[in-house]
Amino acid sequence: MCTKKEETVQYSSEEDCQSPEQPNDMDSTPTARKGSFGEMEDCDDQTLNHLDSSYNHSGVVDFTDPPHSGSTPRQPQPFSSENSGSVPHMDEGDTVVWNPEEDLIGLDDDSDIVVVTLNYDNTEEVVQDDLSSPFGHGSPILLPSARSLFSSQMQTSNMEAGQTGQDSGLIPPEDSHPSSSGLLPQSVSAGNSENLANHLHVSIRRIKVVEDLLAVFMENNLWNQTLKMEFVNERAIDDAGVSREVYTAFWEQFLEQCEGETERVPRLRPDFCESEWQAIGHIWVKGFLDHGVIPVRLSKAFILACVHGIESVDDDVLIPSFLNYLPLVERSAVEKALQGTMDQGDEEDLLDLFTRMGSHFLPPNENIQQAIETMAHKAILQEPKYILDCFSTSMACVQVELADKKSLLSLYEKKKASGKRLLQLFESANVTLSQREQTTFNHLQRFVKNADEDKAEKILRFCTGSSVICVDKILICFNTETGLNRRPVARTCGATLELPCTYSSYPDFRTEFDNILSSNYFEMDII
Repeated sequence: MCTKKEETVQYSSEEDCQSPEQPNDMDSTPTARKGSFGEMEDCDDQTLNHLDSSYNHSGVVDFTDPPHSGSTPRQPQPFSSENSGSVPHMDEGDTVVWNPEEDLIGLDDDSDIVVVTLNYDNTEEVVQDDLSSPFGHGSPILLPSARSLFSSQMQTSNMEAGQTGQDSGLIPPEDSHPSSSGLLPQSVSAGNSENLANHLHVSIRRIKVVEDLLAVFMENNLWNQTLKMEFVNERAIDDAGVSREVYTAFWEQFLEQCEGETERVPRLRPDFCESEWQAIGHIWVKGFLDHGVIPVRLSKAFILACVHGIESVDDDVLIPSFLNYLPLVERSAVEKALQGTMDQGDEEDLLDLFTRMGSHFLPPNENIQQAIETMAHKAILQEPKYILDCFSTSMACVQVELADKKSLLSLYEKKKASGKRLLQLFESANVTLSQREQTTFNHLQRFVKNADEDKAEKILRFCTGSSVICVDKILICFNTETGLNRRPVARTCGATLELPCTYSSYPDFRTEFDNILSSNYFEMDII
């Protein structure tokens, strides 16, 4: 350690030469003192050897004592983790104590000598580590010499913070017994540890959302766990919004492989066995109970049979589900057949449907309704019977929430998005709106009110992450962005839509919003 005249003492993390385990006793030293650490241009090997000798014998070091003549000056080596090695442990007896009130007594103001008293026990050369030592049990640790004080690795900021807390009694000493968790901070209580243990964080690839989410539910028992999800390469923190988006993306991709049109029914697949179908039923339950997300395009009659059994499905539920299962042309033909108003073109369309279902002729008019009911039962319940049984294993637990047919039909009706229902969810974040903000809010209401069901689902998903209604309100706030920065921004976790109030007209607003919705590209980000 060297001194330099007329420089203010500053003890930073880059200049301190203590070991990482040693509390910083010199932080309380006033800065208005002569002398400074860190100036090593005049130090050489013999100086350090001389310092070692003084360190080990007299206990008092005179920094002005010059080295022996003939020594060759050495360029200083910067401190780094590569050349410093690990830093040994130092006891309190090895602490460099500098008390300005005592150590500088008797020195006049013109003196350039700073004397540091070192409390060093020369008899204790080797100490044994205890059980909590990072060097292992029973490992010998050599006490540092004066040379090692210069070459020891500098303390990091988090180590200094830990030492400060230990000195003040906030952190137990290092030889205390570690916590049972071993990975949690000591401030975490047992209750918090259990809460963290009940959280499962998973990463999902958006283009492989069905495959990845199935793997999560097949490999883990998630009934009593809180599932936190994120998309790979998308920056987002899951506070319900990301989870809603994951479940929505899952059902969107899964339903593409199902039979039907407006309402769809799962079909048997060679790559899915019992465990996969049970996991899909579990996903339906988990999404519904945790976030209120359900696939409304999955047949109501099929879901009712999964929850309460096939015998609970009557014709009042089966026939409407079957009509929504059919394409538009065949649906029209069946409706007219049930009403008894078919023409020749309708009979041809109905014959095509019966042929596809396994019958090659039309029944008489008096038996047409019974034949349609049998065909509906076959398509909705009989063909996916194996899948239905697998779903029932998980979905029986929602019988309390969906106690009967009426509650299930009511759930489907409440979840479906429409322009009018979205208008009821919109709520301005500000009580008073400026003229431009009110104009933009009117544009939004007009845009949503005239939206069909498909567009309403896209707007809802853009704002909340889900294409079904699962929030109580959507907050609308405004900004003044212009140019390329102008665009609607949705925060799905808080169900908030931020709109620029700089649109010149409604067509301008409609064009920009339509371009966003028609892109069919969703990506989570932190703004």
